[in-house]
Amino acid sequence: MITTCREAIARMSDFLGRELGPIDVAQLMLHLATCAPCRAYLRTLRRTIQVAGRAADVEMPDEMKRRLRAFLSERTGGTEP
Repeated sequence: MITTCREAIARMSDFLGRELGPIDVAQLMLHLATCAPCRAYLRTLRRTIQVAGRAADVEMPDEMKRRLRAFLSERTGGTEP
């Protein structure tokens, strides 16, 4: 049974991933109905997942790739591929 904000927050990723059973979903929804801070946390978590998912859609320019490889190679003592 979800009784605290800490417990609710611990289950939110599973909730968004549709990994909770119906009882856990109902308990979380009941908590969210009465807890504005947890609703705000859930909104933020959803938005973070959206933004992170779109980051992979952005292609890094070739010059930036080259500089990043050189930087990492220099820092790790390796050679640039």
